[in-house]
Amino acid sequence: MRSGSACLLSMLLCAGISFCQSEKPCVAGQALTLSDADGVTTKLVFLSGTFGKLSAHVFLPNTKEPVPGIAFSQSAIQYPDSRTNLLPFARALAQAGAASIMLEGTVAWQSPNDDSKRAWGEFNCAAQWLKANANLDPERLALGGPVGVKGLPFCSAETDTKCGQPWLLLNYGWNDPDGIRATKLMKTPQDQLQMAHLLTSQFHLKEVELAWLLSPASTGALAQR
Repeated sequence: MRSGSACLLSMLLCAGISFCQSEKPCVAGQALTLSDADGVTTKLVFLSGTFGKLSAHVFLPNTKEPVPGIAFSQSAIQYPDSRTNLLPFARALAQAGAASIMLEGTVAWQSPNDDSKRAWGEFNCAAQWLKANANLDPERLALGGPVGVKGLPFCSAETDTKCGQPWLLLNYGWNDPDGIRATKLMKTPQDQLQMAHLLTSQFHLKEVELAWLLSPASTGALAQR
């Protein structure tokens, strides 16, 4: 799994991770449908809890079959010389067949750091919403971006048998050699193809096409806010 380029995609195991499921559940407003095109329904949902109020972008493949689920911690990366919008990446993965939720926010990557880890309560709120509102395959779940992990994502309790394990971790925004390399590969659509392939190959999905990452429809969620 960790040979060659596959080192950019880690396995997040339950070993060594403590459960922290006692936080108050978050509250979600009604999800707003922004578009329905290319086999993908794009939604915007507002989440609130002890952390305050957050917005998240949702990308759902138009299928009745169980699909992989991905929770992303942020929707952009700020590099020293440019800013990358990650919404097209999430939408392209939905075209390939994976549902995702992407919290609004930016990974500050002027230099490698650990400052952008999304608080667990916020991240788990988003993951729980996706699990409750999409037909997810519990054996194909993933995390994307830096997160302050304090529990098991997608799991409402330690005894939850429908959250699957282990989970895949798309580890951009993490301050370690693999994470730094992965963050560099998220900078351009051309390099994002390599990152997308790691997920699609593990989840047995069709390959992401470069045109999907470049399509104007992929940024529709932001344009219609």
